[in-house]
Amino acid sequence: MNVKLIGNFIQHLEVELMPGEDFYAQRGALIYLEQGVEKETVANTGGASGALGAIGNMIGARLSGESILVVRYFNRSAMPRRIALGGSYGLHPVKIVGETIICNKGVYVASNNRVSVSTRISIAGITGGMGVFLQKISGSSTVFLDCKGQPIVKELGPGETIEVDENHIIAMQGIDDSRLSSAWSLRNIFGGEGLSMLRITGPGKVHLSPGSIIPPVSAQ
Repeated sequence: MNVKLIGNFIQHLEVELMPGEDFYAQRGALIYLEQGVEKETVANTGGASGALGAIGNMIGARLSGESILVVRYFNRSAMPRRIALGGSYGLHPVKIVGETIICNKGVYVASNNRVSVSTRISIAGITGGMGVFLQKISGSSTVFLDCKGQPIVKELGPGETIEVDENHIIAMQGIDDSRLSSAWSLRNIFGGEGLSMLRITGPGKVHLSPGSIIPPVSAQ
């Protein structure tokens, strides 16, 4: 499989599928596909076993800002075939190997393997401004996430801390709730930020979007 990010202002994915290969994406991400590529809609159960587990994962996906359905693209031809996919903004690839990353709501676009996309209830997310329902992506794959601009990746060492505007957070890798806290300050408001920033302590990686991935609420 050959996957390329193409473009500068707004990027898209060009995926070359070898015979028998498949690729997964959110509904609505497709730009085009070549003849020989078939698609099917599958439930976003995240590989859960049993009816209750599957239903729970589907509900979790919906709460995290994703559809309860994903699209599987499959090359049934005997030749390499291409598909092109796009997100709302640009795309940021993040490789995960048997791990879970915590993301902002609705940022998952596609992956070269099927992954579990579900919800994560986070008390720290509430106090830090991200909301109670965050997105949890688990598995082994390269996942492509929405990003507005050239992504920023901050790799934090043990005990190293940064304060982040939650509107710019794409994903947190290797960081759990115990190392998240809110940084309350009236100065944040006067400086153009919200009342609370999210304080993140390493070790781990923080993936950030230069442009806000959460549209501001306009005053009426």
